[in-house]
Amino acid sequence: MHYQLTFLSALLRLKYRYIEGSDIVPFTALLLNASVAFTGFYLISKLYHANRFGSFRFRGFLIGLLTGAIGLFLMINAVQVNDEVRVDLRYLPLVLLAFYGARFPLLIATVIVASTRFLFGLTDQAVVAFIATFIISVGMWWIHRYIHHLLWQSMLLHVWALLITSISILVNLGWNTAYVELVLTFWTVGLVVGTLASLLAMDLEQATRRAKAYKHSAERDHLTGLFNRRMWEARTESLASERRVYNVLALDIDHFKHVNDTYGHPNGDLVLKRFAELLNIETRSHDIVARIGGEEFVILIYDLSPEKVAKVAERIRKRIADEAFTLSDGMTIQISVSIGIAHGKALPVESMSSLADMALYEAKDKGRNRTVVRYVSTQMFAPQ
Repeated sequence: MHYQLTFLSALLRLKYRYIEGSDIVPFTALLLNASVAFTGFYLISKLYHANRFGSFRFRGFLIGLLTGAIGLFLMINAVQVNDEVRVDLRYLPLVLLAFYGARFPLLIATVIVASTRFLFGLTDQAVVAFIATFIISVGMWWIHRYIHHLLWQSMLLHVWALLITSISILVNLGWNTAYVELVLTFWTVGLVVGTLASLLAMDLEQATRRAKAYKHSAERDHLTGLFNRRMWEARTESLASERRVYNVLALDIDHFKHVNDTYGHPNGDLVLKRFAELLNIETRSHDIVARIGGEEFVILIYDLSPEKVAKVAERIRKRIADEAFTLSDGMTIQISVSIGIAHGKALPVESMSSLADMALYEAKDKGRNRTVVRYVSTQMFAPQ
């Protein structure tokens, strides 16, 4: 950000030029637009990547409103060329949404930016600006869809917006000296700001991707993509205080060492990956599934009765037994899984996990490929 601010400060020290008949300095107004737009870029980017504010659709609605508000602020601080014509960088926040491919927020922001132009007068010039805003957004969505190189995409988004805006100014102002001077200033500032905005947008996107990658690496098992032991402990540490009924399922693939010894560890990894995929398929989105050891897995399931959770476990067991696991050479093998279940309420997860392990050992002793349920009460772990 330092190099961006330094460059903008240097531009501010330039000798400004006035448009004939106007008491507004174009360079100053456009650079003020750029500064506001940069701030908006940061806010929009943070909101776009946030996991708060409810559903993705609601967050998209908020992003659209924020972008539209920024566009309106840029229009308020526009270059007033004459009584009807205003020039600003209202397209900049729309560029960021197009860069992210945020179609729903882009639509909302476009409607807001285009419609609020009429707040400054119900004129022919406002109608032209209204149409131009929609043309800019449609073109930017096309560029995002078909141009995949990030730098080229970002620069083309800005050039497209500058081109359509220049044409709309020509329609409103006509070809004259004032138009040429204004458009030259507009393109100079627009290209400089567009380049910096492109770098900023890519920096923000890459930083967000790196942060997500680090978070995923810290929380997830590298092979299966399930939660790791650390996240299992973090997500279950409050179970004793939640006063909710819950179930811990302990799963262990039967004779998995034989799979590794016979077919090799790479094929064993393929089996583990597919096993994890099946666990995700057979559980609910809010159930917690984790890999805590080589072939050891655990699942946290809230609120189900012993009978219902036993049905879930049996469904998982049968799905695993019926699955043909494909190895690297195309060969398929069958495996089975033993499952131990602890059912209880308001107990530390360590206690429930111990009971689930005991149930798992019982399932192994009884011949494997089966499910055993243990019912837990608070009295079982009360201090003596």
